[in-house]
Amino acid sequence: MDQFLQQFVNGLTLGSLYALIAVGYTVVYGIVQLINFAHGEVFMIGAFGALTTYLLFFNGHTSVWILPVMIVGAMAASVGTAVLMERVAYRPLRNAPRLAPLITAIGISVFLQEFIRLLYEKPGWTVFAMAGLTLLVAYLIGARNTKVPLDHPVTKWRDRAPLLAASVLALAVWGLLRLAQPDLSVLITLAAVVGGLIIGTAAGLLFAAGLHGTDRAKALVRPVAVVAVASGVLMEISWLVYKDIIGKVEWPSAKQKIPFPQIDVVTGKALELGGVTIQRSALFTIIALAVCTVLLWYFINRTRLGRGMLAVSQDPDTARLMGINVDRIIVVAFALGAVLASIAGISQGFQNSNIEFRMGFLAGLKAFTAAVLGGIGNIQGAVVGGLVLGVVESMATQYVPGQFGGGSWKDVWAFVLLILVLVFRPQGLLGARVVDRA
Repeated sequence: MDQFLQQFVNGLTLGSLYALIAVGYTVVYGIVQLINFAHGEVFMIGAFGALTTYLLFFNGHTSVWILPVMIVGAMAASVGTAVLMERVAYRPLRNAPRLAPLITAIGISVFLQEFIRLLYEKPGWTVFAMAGLTLLVAYLIGARNTKVPLDHPVTKWRDRAPLLAASVLALAVWGLLRLAQPDLSVLITLAAVVGGLIIGTAAGLLFAAGLHGTDRAKALVRPVAVVAVASGVLMEISWLVYKDIIGKVEWPSAKQKIPFPQIDVVTGKALELGGVTIQRSALFTIIALAVCTVLLWYFINRTRLGRGMLAVSQDPDTARLMGINVDRIIVVAFALGAVLASIAGISQGFQNSNIEFRMGFLAGLKAFTAAVLGGIGNIQGAVVGGLVLGVVESMATQYVPGQFGGGSWKDVWAFVLLILVLVFRPQGLLGARVVDRA
């Protein structure tokens, strides 16, 4: 009996991990009818985000109060990746044949794996990422300081060109000065900001005058100057962060398994309950699933944004006519899935004591299996499917006799279960959420 209970606990732990990832699959599918095969890499990015946060700020420490900061870092990495993925790769293909976003998802999956494998130990790419983020933030600051309309559906890029030109030229001046003098000196700092302000403002006003005339240029003097100075200041701050924090960390190579930090309370000596051994990391995973499931249910059923998600999942065109911002709802769906995947990434790091760039592939495939098993598009089904899949894998490892048992066959039995469910109950255990859209 103790052996059965031990395997049941192991199965619940594994199933909770699958369920956390599977909910991300099913939330996105329920909104946009998209199977996001890159979701496993969002899970992997979450684990690396937590590790990065630890190496930047807490390297060598094990206090439990570090855990919330690691979770925030993991969420930021996963959500940023998922939102960027949706905006750059999936949104332009929203009305394309379904095969196009599916192939795109596979491409993104491979890209993210190779990105981490090749560049995690080389943090120089973060300077370019900071430059892109600086350009975006500076533009948004300038847009809030202008009364000139910038979102006309036909001329919006011409209207935005002066602000973007000011930011790009200011960043170019900053980059040239920093290439000549990378040390942080007061003189170079002032030259980067002031030079960027002058040249960026001049470029922005020239763009405005050339595209729209003198009157528009006069109206954009202040916002263009704000964009130029914001670009220089933000990039200088980013450079300071890179030089004094990011550049001083000895980053491990992601081409091999990287040890994951072990934190007090959630890792350490296992708990003994009767004849059953329960790892602390297993408790963390199961509790995380329970808390996340309750919070997700409350968000979807009790908040205005959540009810908007339900409306969009039923009929996006009608929801748009009722005043719901469908693009915003889709971004929220990707972000919610990424949050749960990031927590799953931390959980796997604690359980395995290491992470690697390939960890998302098989985990994502199993989570997709769990989502289909429970009923694709059904959040409760994803949780149930993940738990059932984990328990089946654990029991098959222990109780299937002969050469077809053992840990090497657990993946086989998981997919055998999927085939049986698809043959005899294709809608999944709790039923797939299928909407007939007019």
